[in-house]
Amino acid sequence: MTAPADPTGSRSAEVDNADGIPVAGWEAGAVRRASAQDAWGGQRGDGAPLSDRVASYELRAVVDPVKHTVEGTEKLHWKNRSDRAVRTLYFHTYLNGFAGPGSTWMTEKARFGQFRSGVDLEAGQWGYIDVQSVAQGGRAAAMRYVQPDGGPPTDRSVLRVDLPEAIPAGGEASLDIKFHDQLPRVTARTGWFGSYHLVAQWFPKIGVLELAGERGAEGPRWNVHEFHMHSEFYADWGSYDLEIVAPRGFTVGSVGGRVGEPREAPEGLVHHFHQDDVHDVAFTVWDGFAPPLRGGYDGPGSPHVDVQVLYPPEYDSSGRAALQATIDALRYFSQTLGPYPYKQVTVVVPPFNATESGGMEYETFFTSIGGSDAVDALVRYVTVHEFGHGYFMGLLASNEFEEPFLDEGINEWWDSRMLENEQLTFDLGWPSRLGFGPPPLHIWDFQWTTGSNLPGRPLADPIAGNSWHRMSSGTYGAVYAHTAVVMHDLEKQLGGDAIARGMKLYYARWHHRHPSAADLREALVDAAPDAAETIRRWFDQQVYGADLVDDAIDEVTSEEILPQPGRVENDGKIVERTADDVAREVADRRAAFDRERHDGTDGPFPFRSVIRTQRHAAEVPQTLLVEFADGSAVRLAWPVGERWHRWVFEKPARVKQARLDPAGSILLDVNKLDDGRTRESHHLPAVRLAADGTTWLETLLSLVSSL
Repeated sequence: MTAPADPTGSRSAEVDNADGIPVAGWEAGAVRRASAQDAWGGQRGDGAPLSDRVASYELRAVVDPVKHTVEGTEKLHWKNRSDRAVRTLYFHTYLNGFAGPGSTWMTEKARFGQFRSGVDLEAGQWGYIDVQSVAQGGRAAAMRYVQPDGGPPTDRSVLRVDLPEAIPAGGEASLDIKFHDQLPRVTARTGWFGSYHLVAQWFPKIGVLELAGERGAEGPRWNVHEFHMHSEFYADWGSYDLEIVAPRGFTVGSVGGRVGEPREAPEGLVHHFHQDDVHDVAFTVWDGFAPPLRGGYDGPGSPHVDVQVLYPPEYDSSGRAALQATIDALRYFSQTLGPYPYKQVTVVVPPFNATESGGMEYETFFTSIGGSDAVDALVRYVTVHEFGHGYFMGLLASNEFEEPFLDEGINEWWDSRMLENEQLTFDLGWPSRLGFGPPPLHIWDFQWTTGSNLPGRPLADPIAGNSWHRMSSGTYGAVYAHTAVVMHDLEKQLGGDAIARGMKLYYARWHHRHPSAADLREALVDAAPDAAETIRRWFDQQVYGADLVDDAIDEVTSEEILPQPGRVENDGKIVERTADDVAREVADRRAAFDRERHDGTDGPFPFRSVIRTQRHAAEVPQTLLVEFADGSAVRLAWPVGERWHRWVFEKPARVKQARLDPAGSILLDVNKLDDGRTRESHHLPAVRLAADGTTWLETLLSLVSSL
């Protein structure tokens, strides 16, 4: 898909309805203006409800695991928060992204290349949703598909519904909807393989009507983007009541808590779930799950949380790794961000050949990955990541269409903070036992390797861009590791607990609302007002922008300061010192030096040591550590505003080595190898580092491509 003609990059939107309410389009993206204090009903208190419950659903899904279909009914209760009557509503119909080559999702796949593991749909494996009827008070509503982002006219991922009666300003309405799902062969987070079903983005979901002061809106505006290949989701808060009907013998897991025991119905067993204050619902149905693993979190920061893991019996080790990782993540996120308010969380480990449903998140319910015990470390990493989405995607509920880094990237950063005292290790079986496995890798080394502009060029797209207007899948992928590196470096610049305070404030202020990039920035500023200028400049350079960072040491030398021939003052008289005089003086002093014992000095004469640094890109606060042969050391700040600097030392001991960023605080630097330099060249460490890095990259790429 190509951009509409002459995109401006502004936050403008087109009016596509008689209500006079614009619909956000292609150009919508990262927000620079902070939301109003009363946005989304204002900061949530400790009482109920946790959210403003704009869109609540009563859903019934009858699953046919042979035909891979869902017969669905939906009663939507929707509040019109705006100051005007609303007659036109917009719904996401995500499953139509998998209907065929004419969808926006498939069009972008053809342009960008494979999605995740590259599963292609074949005959009989396509998926779609057929919205059969929408009624208001028994009266049918008119429906047609629209493309607010200028996608192909064959895209059917956004449904416009014109009601028979307008919903008054501040009023509420209930709609009755019937629909039929044909699930795809498991791809891009949803679908079936064999009798296994992960049913996600499966029902008509109303878009978000944003108001003035919310995420940059200047007045009421529909936010209901097409289903793009790299985008995930954005929806209003509400209560979800769900009945899932499946054949006897099938295990069912879902968002929410189970209500009562399954009951008989003509179509099968009815499983009832309910959850307040969430913005999506997904579920799994399979007759191959082992008995669930169960555990719980009882610790500071959150009330008791029940944890269950649904997994194939052959992935027992993965199930246990996922259970422990979830409990550990509950502890970390509860203590560092804020309470996890739900009573339960369900983890699904997909079976073999259904991995495309793995690595996806919903509130109180997420999917991890599985395999032999050799991949338990990877299972832990993915599980922590997907649980973390329950905070950033779930409880904070940022707009994943327009600002994906607020979930994917900020979550990757917070996960890395949790795992920074662990080594990433992988047991490859007999190759590892023979010494051919990849070396252990620290989490920040991994993030630096994948997120620091290693080619030495600026990113084509800033991390704060939207999910579809990207040069490539690779530049979209920067919202993960590059965001983690950007935030890591900001935390090191601020020092102390400034970032920790800021993120707690961000969570307290914005949970169960919908924050923007600007709202994150202002929470960090309010928690560390003395660093306001630093934080705002950093967001301009590295969040909204993509400035390169590349500091280097290009000279480390030491030379003896020897007597020189010429006219000099001696005992109050000017005398001429010849070259022979100098040679005798040097020889005499060296002989005397050799007869005595001297600790930490290299000779009878002092040394002039020179260290020169160059800045090839954006300015960052930088420290130089200089170590001398006598064991002494000095730390120096690179003067602000200078593109290069030369330090000169005259001391009895010569310089041994110099290092920029000795604390490893600047992971954005594109070439850490030129951050350090010894007086004498040593090539072996660089060769070893390159060899280890190559081994790790090859291993990680092969593992990730198999997910």
